[in-house]
Amino acid sequence: MILKVKRSVWNLFEYILLVLLFSSFLFIGTVFTSPDAAALNVTNKSVLARVNVSNTEPTLYRVYVTSPTPPIDLTANNATNVICNGSATEINGFNDIKNVSATFYFEGINPNAADDNNTHYKNISCGLCSAVPGTGNQNATCSCQFPVQYYANAGRWQCNMTINDSGGLLSSENSSFVTVNEVLGIDVETPVLDFGNLSASQISRFVRQNVTNTGNIPINVSVRGYGSDDEDIGQNLSMICEAGVNITFGYMRYQPDNTTIFGDMQNITNQSRQVVNLTIGQRFKDSAVGNSTNSTYWKLQIPLGAAGVCNGTIIFRAVQAY
Repeated sequence: MILKVKRSVWNLFEYILLVLLFSSFLFIGTVFTSPDAAALNVTNKSVLARVNVSNTEPTLYRVYVTSPTPPIDLTANNATNVICNGSATEINGFNDIKNVSATFYFEGINPNAADDNNTHYKNISCGLCSAVPGTGNQNATCSCQFPVQYYANAGRWQCNMTINDSGGLLSSENSSFVTVNEVLGIDVETPVLDFGNLSASQISRFVRQNVTNTGNIPINVSVRGYGSDDEDIGQNLSMICEAGVNITFGYMRYQPDNTTIFGDMQNITNQSRQVVNLTIGQRFKDSAVGNSTNSTYWKLQIPLGAAGVCNGTIIFRAVQAY
């Protein structure tokens, strides 16, 4: 009886081993995971970004006209040197600013227009900027000059400045508007009005005296005269002669044309009188005076009794034309 029980136990044990052995073959290659285990995923990775900025753009932050002190008075029949300054900063040092250029132009004109002495001046090489004392080497003053002609338009003008650094970076800035004043100016062709050799009672040929507007607005022309070069002595005379009688008013006459007969020409006196029908415009040509010059024509009659060399003074005066 005992032997039978032991064998039955042994048979049960064999059965269990077979079941376990068979089950192990079923789960070969299967991975078991626990719901409580954390997954080690990698979803982000950081890198360091780096750059070396070797060149920084310059900054032009103030442009202004310094000379002449605005409003600007031009010089008749000459050029006036207008100076435009700019304040700049350059992190790389002011010496990195390699070129300065500027334009001085009339209101309403494109700053990129062609140069024209009436309306537009450009300086493409103004020189180097200079350091502002006591501020380190990053602050500078830049300066450009313009030879502005006497016939530049009166009115509002502006300066535009541009600076470039060694890397080709640039900065531009405009000044506020400044006023260029009106200027009156007059010039004549010759310092001597020579009537040549004449006899008593003879009337000269026409002698021309060209008059030029050397300002920037249209003008009328007035004239007056006196004998010799001393108005106190010759104020009631056209000429004072070396011998005999002097030449009084009425014997020297003028006109804006060379066709009027002597009797119809205007008499010179010691009071300024406008030359009728003579208005001279502002110059508009850079290469020639053009319409800014006009002519007056003169004749002289020698009274009986005058002799020798006779001299007088004629004063041409510019008056604004309205």
